[in-house]
Amino acid sequence: MKTFIIGLFTTVYFSVSFTGSIHDYQVPLIEGGTQNLSSYQGKKILIVTLPISQDAVADSFLYSLDTLATAHQSQIQVVSVPSYEDGFTVAGRAALAQWYRTKLSSHIIITDGLNTRKSSGSLQHPLFKWMTDENLNEVFNIDVDGPGYKFFARGDGQLYSVLRPISKISGQSVQKTLGIQ
Repeated sequence: MKTFIIGLFTTVYFSVSFTGSIHDYQVPLIEGGTQNLSSYQGKKILIVTLPISQDAVADSFLYSLDTLATAHQSQIQVVSVPSYEDGFTVAGRAALAQWYRTKLSSHIIITDGLNTRKSSGSLQHPLFKWMTDENLNEVFNIDVDGPGYKFFARGDGQLYSVLRPISKISGQSVQKTLGIQ
């Protein structure tokens, strides 16, 4: 009987410490509805925090993101995220959605505004909580502090890389990380 009880506690411990994958999450879409990331099992997923300000630098960033996503849409799924901490507002949602859609193809997921930073506490979206907490994703302990962060997940949903905004979407580091050089 004692052996059975020890085995039971071991099973409970491991199920509690299971960290999951990106496929366990869903995101709200800027146009309404939600998208389960489990739909992209087998594909690499690139999650990018988006600029909110509409200017030439942001246009260039979005153009590069669209070019990358379109050229490799059979291999990767791009999920783009405007952040409340960077200035996303519900009042500006429609105008922002229109601007993003003039720059980004329909196969790129654009989420509704999300809280992306640890400083948001309990408001931080669960996906970003998982991606930024080493205790949950078992790899990275990092915080988002602006647009241009890039999180990479393998086809099995495990996080394998994070690049800061200094790494350009069109740069070699992003292509090398995605394995698409």
